[in-house]
Amino acid sequence: MSAVEPKVSVIVTAHNYGKYLPQCLDSVLKQRFSDWEMIVVNDGSTDDTPAILERYCESFPDRMKVITIEGLGLAKACNAGIRASQGKYIIRLDADDYFDENILLIESHILDNDPNIHMVYCDYYRISKYGEILDSYRLPKVNDEIKLLDRSPLAAGAMYRRECYDAIGGYNEELRYQEDYDFWIRFIDKFNVYNVNLPLMYYRKHEAGMSNNFSARMKARQYVKKRFVEGKGYRQNKKIIAIIPAMGLFRNKEKLALKELNGKPLISYIIEEALKTDLIDRVFVSTEDREIAELSVKLGAEVPFLRPIELARTNVSFDKVLKHLADYLVSNESYNPDYIATLHYITPFTKESHITEAIDTMLLYGTDAVISVVTDLTFHWKPGEYGLEMVGYKRRLMREDKETIYKETGSIYIVKTNNLNSEYLGSSVGHIEMSMQDAWKIEDEFSFWVAEYVMMLRRDNQEMK
Repeated sequence: MSAVEPKVSVIVTAHNYGKYLPQCLDSVLKQRFSDWEMIVVNDGSTDDTPAILERYCESFPDRMKVITIEGLGLAKACNAGIRASQGKYIIRLDADDYFDENILLIESHILDNDPNIHMVYCDYYRISKYGEILDSYRLPKVNDEIKLLDRSPLAAGAMYRRECYDAIGGYNEELRYQEDYDFWIRFIDKFNVYNVNLPLMYYRKHEAGMSNNFSARMKARQYVKKRFVEGKGYRQNKKIIAIIPAMGLFRNKEKLALKELNGKPLISYIIEEALKTDLIDRVFVSTEDREIAELSVKLGAEVPFLRPIELARTNVSFDKVLKHLADYLVSNESYNPDYIATLHYITPFTKESHITEAIDTMLLYGTDAVISVVTDLTFHWKPGEYGLEMVGYKRRLMREDKETIYKETGSIYIVKTNNLNSEYLGSSVGHIEMSMQDAWKIEDEFSFWVAEYVMMLRRDNQEMK
């Protein structure tokens, strides 16, 4: 390595991606910008990664430094590489991805010329595991096209100032997932970011990617949000209530709320989870049905009145139901909650962790509303001039190549109480992502049967542990 401190340190993290590693390393070596160093962190690879790195170090001893750690995870690998680096600016690269030859030149130039920009990140090409370019992914311009920075860009390919990394304490080494998201929300809390609309990265989509473990990712994201919101004190002095709407006759057929699912009334599941949620002060059920009201009170919810019949029709919007109860609390108790969580009993797999994450998301980003969603990768069609036309996609794509589209689950809606006087969801809407199973909705006999079967399997699995 050179004795002169370089301007840019490229941190390459490698774990069993030997078949992609040469292309990754070559993309750094071919940069049009020359004032850089490369630190490669081999995180316990058991393939041919060590041999490849040895060969490259022999060929480029003044350009590369290799650190070996024993399978400690991405956060520890990033921190280890950055601690060993000397550059003024830091940029990360994963061993299965690679750079455009101009990325260091363009991003360092932006940081050099604007001291008010602390991180710059680029658009990127998505490539298949075989290296074929699938598409170019354009990110919206910060402040011009997007205000809510709730989704972090690719961590690889983002260049930031070393003093900013030091100021936020680097990557959280407690995390095995969502370490980039954690780094992102702590970074944007203190510093400014900028997007350059040029695809300067090649991001590989393949089944071995770390991003595929949905359950672990979501649990980690919930933890990250909770930790940040608690640390900033955003949870303090917030009055939050839950309202569970429950019509007596569900679609004019039966009292679905009272129907037994796995030995318990359906409505009991969401009431129990709402009562478990520490961030919720009070849990209300809004219903016109006396039998549902009496059961709800027994389960621990509040039912201060039976809903007026004019608010119990299927064509009445939820915001009117919420406003009616909120106005009652102000008039009769001088109690005015800051936020209202609308929870629906027909999604019995909704858990306290989902509700807490939704509230934390609201507090974290300050949006007007937060809704629960699932990723929708199905194809949708609409009537067109020559028959059906595809919605959202110009051509049929493989599942892993599709752009993310979300669908409401109907499970959770968090809104600011003040918004009930105008637009229900307001102008800025955040989201939490749920699994398809947790978002399962009971709307007919078949969906009820599926829910009962899943609960039976879960119960049996618990008893076997």
